[in-house]
Amino acid sequence: MLSIHSRTKSPVERQRMLRTAATALTVLKRRGPIWPLKLLITATGCRVKGMPRGIMVEPTQGCTGHCTGCVRPEVPAVMAPTLLEEWLDSAPSKPVTVHFTGRHSDPLASPLLQELVAAAAERCMMTSISTIGLGLTGGIAGMKVDRWIVSIPAATEASWKPLRDRDSFDDVMDAIDTLRRRSPAMVEVVLTLWKSSERDGEAFEELAVLNGWKRRQVVFGRYDPEGQSIGRVENLALGHPSSPYTLSPEGRPVLVREPRGCPLAGCVFLTAGGTLLPCPFLTGDGPREDRPSEEAWRRASGWREAKDSRSFAACRFCP
Repeated sequence: MLSIHSRTKSPVERQRMLRTAATALTVLKRRGPIWPLKLLITATGCRVKGMPRGIMVEPTQGCTGHCTGCVRPEVPAVMAPTLLEEWLDSAPSKPVTVHFTGRHSDPLASPLLQELVAAAAERCMMTSISTIGLGLTGGIAGMKVDRWIVSIPAATEASWKPLRDRDSFDDVMDAIDTLRRRSPAMVEVVLTLWKSSERDGEAFEELAVLNGWKRRQVVFGRYDPEGQSIGRVENLALGHPSSPYTLSPEGRPVLVREPRGCPLAGCVFLTAGGTLLPCPFLTGDGPREDRPSEEAWRRASGWREAKDSRSFAACRFCP
């Protein structure tokens, strides 16, 4: 049997678990009183068998965001539903959550998103999607997922424009409204602070009250050392008093405080090409599994200790 690591959870991970609990309460209303027992059995199975409780899945390398300066593949990979099924069916235990997200990409750019969600829903207890909201259709909004997380880079049109090549502020506001009207899921709006939007906290609260966004939070944009996405150093909210980053004498972003543990310790990341990684931010400097099998999942379960000790090069940039 694989070892189970006991540790003190970081504040970020505790917050993540509280959000998962809030989602669970929303799901309970739809699925009835027996569902919590099934959830407990699944979570216990993950612990006993050493399985990650959450799987983050990249549906495609494509994106709808048109962020200024972001470099995307000319022919983005698109995950086939059968590939996701192979990975989930080979796991020694059913995961608690499958979360569709991007890595400089967006799930809504996938033409197969509905099929992927259907495949995941049969093989886990909760499904969720993180998106920037652009490209949402009525059919996608009506999917039976448990949580939508819509990330916006700014709360005013003026601070939005330096970050996106296209004037899409109103389009995203419409997408959030569509989700809240058509989806039975919990809808959460997240403001990610960048240099142009680092003073948007008050405007975000006003926007949330005006539109009735009950679930919301504010986070800081993450530094991308590869320099090919919105997370370039010139976009970081370094002027905000609570920014997690400052500049070293060499002009390189460094963390203000030494973080504890890993906020994604209980999760792994499956790329659109079908490679299993410890997290979305590790590319060439960490372990990987390229073929779905029970042995691959068991090896992946050993990544948690290295993540918690922040042993990978990319960990030094993660708040």
